[in-house]
Amino acid sequence: MKGLIVYKGKYGATMQYGIWLGAALHCPVAKSDFVRPEQITQADYLLIGTSVYIGQLQIKQWLQVNLPLLEGKRIIFFVIAGGIPDKPGEVRSYYEKCVPASLRETATCFYLPGRLNYGLLSLKDKLLLRIGAWFAARKGQKIGLADYNHVQREHLAPVIEAARLLEATYSDPQKTAL
Repeated sequence: MKGLIVYKGKYGATMQYGIWLGAALHCPVAKSDFVRPEQITQADYLLIGTSVYIGQLQIKQWLQVNLPLLEGKRIIFFVIAGGIPDKPGEVRSYYEKCVPASLRETATCFYLPGRLNYGLLSLKDKLLLRIGAWFAARKGQKIGLADYNHVQREHLAPVIEAARLLEATYSDPQKTAL
């Protein structure tokens, strides 16, 4: 059984989770920009990681472009956002909005906490974050600007378990489909 881990992120948290998954599952890891169509078609299953950026999944366009190759594949998504676990419903809405329904039908999705290193943000992202915090404050909500890092290998345990179950299902034809 061949798996492929594809990721797209902005500041490194998604890539870190992808690397850890690749090591745990002995699967190749590739940034979405460098994935060739034949890699998708040759994979039995995919783990697709993406960060959330301004209410959108970074991987959204890549999913649209590769939709014909992805349909029918077993997919496990891992979505990284700073708002987890504070706002899991909000992050779920991004997933539902950005991942085509044909992929969501058979996919599993996990939400993982991210990180913020304000000093590493681009000037544009700093400005957007400050504007977002200002609008949130007007609604009585809070968006923090302080650094945090919740990226930990331990958060991947359910993702790894789901991938191993998927592998076991594929390798044992007596087991029923997930």
